Amino acid sequence: MRVSSARGILRSRVPAMALLALAAIGIAGCTGDQGPQGDNGPPGPVGPPGGGGGGTGPTGPTGIEQGANVSLGNGSALTAEQIRQIGTLVATIDKVSLTTATAVRNPVIEFTLKTPYGGAVTDLAPSVLNVMVAKLIPASGNKPARWQSYVNRNQDASAGPKAIAKAIQANTEGGANGVLEQLSTAGKYRYTYKVDLAAVTTPLAVAYEPSLTHRVGLEIRMSGAAEELAPDNPVKDFVPSGGAGSGSKLVAATANCADCHVRFDLHGGPRRTVEYCVTCHNPGTVDPDSGESVDMAYLAHSIHSGEDRAKPYVIYGFGGSVNDFSEVTYPQSRLFCETCHTNSAASPNGDDWKTQVAASQCGGCHVAGLGKTYSYATGLFTNTYAHSTFAFTANDGECLDCHTASGVAGATLANHDSGPRLAKELGAQFKFEILAVTNVGLNKIPNVKFKVSKPGGTAYNIVTDKAFTTSGASLNINLSWDAATDYTNALANGTQPGLRSASTPRRSGYAIQMNIQQIRAAATTAGQGADGSYTIPFFTAVPVDTANLAFQMDGHPKALPPGEVDWAKSVNAAAPMSLFYTGTQRVRLVSEANCNKCHEQLSFHGANRNGDPQACLVCHNASGGYGDNADIAGPIALGAMAHNIHAGVMPLTADITYPQSLARCQACHVDGSYYTARAGAIAISTGSGTDLFNMNDDTWDSATAGTCGTCHSDGPARAHMTGNGGSFGVVGGKTQTPSSAQESCSVCHGKDRIADTAKAHAE
Repeated sequence: MRVSSARGILRSRVPAMALLALAAIGIAGCTGDQGPQGDNGPPGPVGPPGGGGGGTGPTGPTGIEQGANVSLGNGSALTAEQIRQIGTLVATIDKVSLTTATAVRNPVIEFTLKTPYGGAVTDLAPSVLNVMVAKLIPASGNKPARWQSYVNRNQDASAGPKAIAKAIQANTEGGANGVLEQLSTAGKYRYTYKVDLAAVTTPLAVAYEPSLTHRVGLEIRMSGAAEELAPDNPVKDFVPSGGAGSGSKLVAATANCADCHVRFDLHGGPRRTVEYCVTCHNPGTVDPDSGESVDMAYLAHSIHSGEDRAKPYVIYGFGGSVNDFSEVTYPQSRLFCETCHTNSAASPNGDDWKTQVAASQCGGCHVAGLGKTYSYATGLFTNTYAHSTFAFTANDGECLDCHTASGVAGATLANHDSGPRLAKELGAQFKFEILAVTNVGLNKIPNVKFKVSKPGGTAYNIVTDKAFTTSGASLNINLSWDAATDYTNALANGTQPGLRSASTPRRSGYAIQMNIQQIRAAATTAGQGADGSYTIPFFTAVPVDTANLAFQMDGHPKALPPGEVDWAKSVNAAAPMSLFYTGTQRVRLVSEANCNKCHEQLSFHGANRNGDPQACLVCHNASGGYGDNADIAGPIALGAMAHNIHAGVMPLTADITYPQSLARCQACHVDGSYYTARAGAIAISTGSGTDLFNMNDDTWDSATAGTCGTCHSDGPARAHMTGNGGSFGVVGGKTQTPSSAQESCSVCHGKDRIADTAKAHAE
């Protein structure tokens, strides 16, 4: 398998796109020749006046108006500014037919190419076009349907272990090989394939079967910087004979991948959609150097297994490059198959994973027992699977003999219903609610009214129900304050009353916590109200004079897995947290829905804290520092800590990989919340100092610098921040005064300012 360079693979220790390691796998791309000169738009703006009373600056680059037509060629004549102004192109396939000559079956596709603003794209150079065509071979003998490309090539082993002497690989047809015609100046084109579907004999004989579903697709591979213009790959399915065809095979929509990856940028840029990729990444494409399949199901499962895979997934590429995916991390449990596979209009076969089982697909994750024998004559592996729990080796196609709802091994869904997936499902049986908090004030003991209920609304009795009496069950109520400005667990004098005991070293800004034993004891005394709620006194008085308190309820009740009756086998249920404010809410910066696009469910501390990241702030706030712990090293304030984790700079999580650019703030943040720190944000503790029982000798960073400095960590960046009021690693004197009083970041980096953060990160 020839693999393109790892240009698209950026490990997340610095800007990272780790799961985009998929970018390395692939069929060789084509580079275009110099195309015709593109049309010029109106003149760009006049440059700004020179400093010190100087004259007028130089004229800006020639621009392209939105909606204007563009003469593209191969893109080499376009300037960087013109490329930015044009934006990502939009390609659609309008019609597919076959040539009508007797015994000749060359596909003909008509397609349209436009700018995102509707302008026509003309003068497309044939050299930048790549096209593919494949047929869908239907399921047979319990083996799933598979794509078979009509365009293939031979690849000799040349690097690594050279596991197979030579292998067949699917390929695309370069646009210069067929005939490309421009039909009109409205961006309309016709491409006639060189490949004759009725005469494919080398390097693999592929029979023309007109009654089967066929798919055509294309990519636009520009020259140099213009590769950024590459559109999403359009595909179109058709049946040459006009019949019902062999169905469809749309099991994973590109939109699902985009939840984590945003947009694929594979093989140098132009391969962006799953629907296009699967026609080459099918069972008939093999890397002879490693002896591995690069079929999409097997490849994706193998890559996403990463460091947890029993055998490293390694693919050898162009120039003998080694692409080892064993360091890839995955931000959720692989048991959540529906993260990628969901039934939808874009993926009508998205639920097939529940009923189709094959060694060739499932072996990407379950690789330990997989056996493969390659045949160059067919271009395919013959797969077997040896079970570790009993002496039985199954042939591919026999898996459904056991892996069904009525079979001895159970259906796929049931087999995946464990671990974090099961904990999330069971957590839905519990709804935590803090309904009211009264008697709030300095040195007053608050009364907390709460309820834990089932999906239908029936309340649990936390005194008697086994969900809360079984050993290991957890339920906590936590208190933090000044929620209107910035959460903290500290007092003005630097002490922290939130210590769990007088002898516990302060490794973090622990909230004041009431645990399950205290809650159940108070609930026993108070009794359960008619509505199923409890009103109990908090275990201690509020130590601060503020009306802005935040109360959070978390925990993992015990729950029985489906069909289980033995409470000794109960598991922790990942019940979502509840958050209650007694005063003004602190502004929300990040979205739980955004987090769950990658994580499926935020679940931490043994399934104790689940769901809304806003509720995590009762502990993960500016008053907590882990400087005394070398593994964690740094702040636990949620913003700074999350940046450290996703950037892979915290020692404990240094191997974390990240599936998109760190510059894309909106991956986590709500719109407009990432310019600079909030006006009320206080400085961030980054280390606990020598006195672990207060913050007076902490090290601290100012709020904006301490958060942004995670990624912008080089000397010039830090010098810039400190020169504008930011602080790093200041010892002692930690104050509750908002950092915004000293940082001037918003002057330039605020919304619509000269260095607007959102716009700068979009470059």
